[in-house]
Amino acid sequence: MTNIDIYIMKLFSAQKGFTLIELLVVIGILGILAAALVATIDPFEQLKKADDAKIKNISVEFQTALVRYYTTHGSFPWNDANSANNAPCTNLGANPIAGVTLGSAGMIDCIDGSDGSLLSDGEVKSAFTSNVNDLDKIYITWSDADATNALVCFSPTSKSQKASPETKYTDVAGTEDANTCPDANAADGTCYWCTQ
Repeated sequence: MTNIDIYIMKLFSAQKGFTLIELLVVIGILGILAAALVATIDPFEQLKKADDAKIKNISVEFQTALVRYYTTHGSFPWNDANSANNAPCTNLGANPIAGVTLGSAGMIDCIDGSDGSLLSDGEVKSAFTSNVNDLDKIYITWSDADATNALVCFSPTSKSQKASPETKYTDVAGTEDANTCPDANAADGTCYWCTQ
């Protein structure tokens, strides 16, 4: 047997594959990369951003419905003398409304109650009030001193929305405080995003 034959036999007789140590090292590296990726993405922040976007859209949709209602009726549903059949809603407007949630009983009647509601006028869809959980996160403030204006607000939970220059109010009455809001690290319920 020649040296070449011996070399070829050794070459083919050696087992091919990865050792256990090599596999463990690769799995460890992949685990570190996965942990770094999860920490970078922050899935909880992404969920909060999605929830804030949903609540913001509902707020704008409600404000737009109010503007359309006001355009055709000359008042908001809770202050519309022609909506006598919707007493739970019109009782809200006897005085200024200060930070009432859209999920409260009287406001639900203004949205999808009987005659004189936003639903009966076709300003919102019938499913608008199906998620009272989200409506409870949205506040409305209305003053009879300015009967043409309603302020619709919510307190964001995501850092990005809290840091937005639009999130500049410290309460649901539209009070601005440049020293407090916007602040990405503000506690929930400290800063508000409002539309009017």
